[in-house]
Amino acid sequence: MNRYVFVDAYSTPFTRAVQIVDAEEFPQFTPPGPSGYWIELPIDTPVQVGWKGNYTGNGWVFTELTYQDNVDVLVIQVRQRLTQAASWLTVNPLQYKLDLGVASTSETELLLAYKQYCVAVSEIKKQSGYPYTINWPVAPF
Repeated sequence: MNRYVFVDAYSTPFTRAVQIVDAEEFPQFTPPGPSGYWIELPIDTPVQVGWKGNYTGNGWVFTELTYQDNVDVLVIQVRQRLTQAASWLTVNPLQYKLDLGVASTSETELLLAYKQYCVAVSEIKKQSGYPYTINWPVAPF
């Protein structure tokens, strides 16, 4: 029996375990979600999904995320959400419609919901579980 770990080395500031498979043969699939690659580990290597991976001269070592690691991941996730929101607004120019006086009531309400979403995403630091537990606001778009 071998242990295989799919690691994401691209969407966070460090390599992170995404999926763990104990099997006889090397996995022939790619998990949905972040891109990465499979590594083979000794079966007794301690690792859990979400843990940070570091490659040393003696192999891979996985550890739980520190407070700062969690903060670093959240900074990226906030940036991604706000970038997605800004991209949506680019093709839905609700603020321009409002400024020109041609926005419908539903468009005005949607713009308000969009702004509330952006504020809520930017204020996740105020949540009581930060940075370990985050209740992400639901995007209105």
